[in-house]
Amino acid sequence: MFTLDNLRSLGGVVFVFAVAWALSTNRKQFPWRIAAVALAIEVVLAASMLMLPPLRAALGAVSAGLNGLQEATLQGSRFVFGYLAGGAAPFDVTQSQNGTILAFGVLPLIIVVSALSALLWRWGILEWACRGLGFLLRKAMGISGALGLATGANIFLGMVEAPLIVRPYLAKMSRSDLFVVMTTGMATIAGTVMALYASFLAGTSPDAAGHILVASFMAAPGSIAIARVMMPDTAADLSAEVEKAPRLYRSSVDAFARGVQDGVNMLIAVIAMLLGAVALVALANMMLAAVLPEIGGAELTIGRIFGWIFAPFMWMLGIPWNDALPAGELMGTKTALNELLAYLDLSNIGSDAIEPRTRLMMIYALCGFANFGSVAIMIGGLSAICPERRDDFADLGLRSLLAGTLTNMLSAALIGLAPFALLQL
Repeated sequence: MFTLDNLRSLGGVVFVFAVAWALSTNRKQFPWRIAAVALAIEVVLAASMLMLPPLRAALGAVSAGLNGLQEATLQGSRFVFGYLAGGAAPFDVTQSQNGTILAFGVLPLIIVVSALSALLWRWGILEWACRGLGFLLRKAMGISGALGLATGANIFLGMVEAPLIVRPYLAKMSRSDLFVVMTTGMATIAGTVMALYASFLAGTSPDAAGHILVASFMAAPGSIAIARVMMPDTAADLSAEVEKAPRLYRSSVDAFARGVQDGVNMLIAVIAMLLGAVALVALANMMLAAVLPEIGGAELTIGRIFGWIFAPFMWMLGIPWNDALPAGELMGTKTALNELLAYLDLSNIGSDAIEPRTRLMMIYALCGFANFGSVAIMIGGLSAICPERRDDFADLGLRSLLAGTLTNMLSAALIGLAPFALLQL
């Protein structure tokens, strides 16, 4: 049933594009065609995946596959870490709900997915998928072949790994095209963490895996549109062909070994980041409590400040005002820290605390790497890949953060606009 909240989400779509236009480097040049095509693709994509029985069944199969992947990871974790990963304990367990430690029972999923992704790339499956999506985007949105391939790759790979696929073209890309590459990296998440985030949300959103996948696909055309609005293209290069992607692995065994090693590195980085981020937030909350009085009968915290800042924007996207504050806190956590912590916080919000529609919209709003830490990672990674464009990467870093955030907000508004989105996968 169509409600006023759905109608306000339509205003949220307009609001997102209005902000992007206000931040444009050339307000006289608005890419109407690209914006219209991107919106059409996102709406058709979401409606098809959420309404058509065959595609809904496919998304359900993806969810089931990720659940199987998580169970397989648990078997490996319990073999290595024993009761720390939820295995049989050598003592009486009084609180079984606390039997699995995050670092040993959940996060090792990163290693398994990283190894699987490397094998899929070695076998050509991921490369074929990236090329196919890049071809469709090039035909539909009038972008170059290299840019289409990089955008398609960002759906499955990380914000630094995806540009590697078009490394020979980065040096000659226009600033506008570079900005699209960076925006897409900020607006999407890597396949290595899709399953992880879905596992976080499984308790409160059983169909989260399918929605995260839909959000990742929607972000591709959305990021192109937002980036083109904020920085219109001035040098068109619609090269149709892109040379074969570089061979990343010598054999399947090499792919598996390097995939595992890359996963270990990412796992260590995630654990360190979580430890440091949670500690710094706790320290900031202690300092606020020590120097500032209580407000509304409760201590002032970083989360409450984020909530107040982002709540009006969440309301403009179509989220009810009663849910706008917790939604704003989640969006603030995602932007200031990262989406992993935001998804963890979302999973801890009870089913009765926010409306199901709000929870669904936040799954889409949080589905991107757009945060301040990612800006530093992206600038450093891209500068290593293409050092001659280092200054351009540095200049476009914070702008790409804003563009990626707007892209995720656009996806959330479009899902909030559609009454059918609450259908279970």
